Amino acid sequence: MHKTRQLLIPVALLMLVSVLPLQAKGIKKIAQTGMKWFSIPMGSRPAAMGNAFTAVADDAGSIFWNPAGIALTQGKHLYLNQTQWIADIKVNSGAATWADDRLGVLAVSFAAADWGDLHGTQRANNDAGFIETGTFSPTDYAIGLGYGKRVSNQFSFGGHIKYVYEELGSTLEGNLDTPKEYTAKQDLIAFDFGTLYNTGFKSLVIGMTLQNFSEEAQYRAEQFPLPLTFKFGVAMDVTDLWMAADAPHRLLLSVDAVHPRDFSERLHFGLEYGYHDLFFVRGGYKTNYDEEDLSFGAGLKYTFSGLQLGLDYGYVQFKNFDAVQMFSFDFNF
Repeated sequence: MHKTRQLLIPVALLMLVSVLPLQAKGIKKIAQTGMKWFSIPMGSRPAAMGNAFTAVADDAGSIFWNPAGIALTQGKHLYLNQTQWIADIKVNSGAATWADDRLGVLAVSFAAADWGDLHGTQRANNDAGFIETGTFSPTDYAIGLGYGKRVSNQFSFGGHIKYVYEELGSTLEGNLDTPKEYTAKQDLIAFDFGTLYNTGFKSLVIGMTLQNFSEEAQYRAEQFPLPLTFKFGVAMDVTDLWMAADAPHRLLLSVDAVHPRDFSERLHFGLEYGYHDLFFVRGGYKTNYDEEDLSFGAGLKYTFSGLQLGLDYGYVQFKNFDAVQMFSFDFNF
């Protein structure tokens, strides 16, 4: 067993290096998926750590990152998050988990995108070639059920099934003199699956997850898949190398290799400093993005009257857009 653990470390690093971004060897696979709001981070802690969360996942919000992470929760959790994204887009999400020592962990989740009011136009036989049709707001939401199980002290797995609904509004089409109304809407089922493996070497953890696996959605003749993504991550509290296990300081390092369906490969790096498991400072960096790179954040855990409250804040920088913020709350009781 000891030799197996020693072999896992170089194997993990080899897998990580094998999916380094290779922009110079191919074109970027852009515009190949729909419902891109699923790519917006739903969680302040992961976003602050540069989305490098696959092997870190250990709370109720893990349902949106690696569902195996919910298997590590205890008691009952209520998780709420709001992401204030670019162009005044907001994504509200939440999850609730319930842990049982024998059955595992059950979870429910929801996520909804708020696009604000958009201005609609319609082709017309006039000098401008169009008419104003007023404002409208697309509808995007997903509700899900999750399950996680800690099979042993080293291995956990989890799954997440989601009902996804999207409505882009109604429009008039066909002959301009006798147009017909068409409502663009779609619903489908999507799946997430993930694993976590504690190697036994210090606190080194390996995680893998597949997100947004589904059939293709279709509007009339156009078909598109959800943003299918495979992630492989490693994480470790590097203070284990020189500090005692009961030391008040903790420095968590995480790295994710990401293979998205609609872009070339990416790397995510994250750091989290924790003091007495009470106060946290975080930072992250992402490679091979047109806009995103650095991120920052902080967190606080506080316990009173048997209730543990977690508060997290994330700040993500953009090159050509204003920075965005997100806030998360985790209630454990």
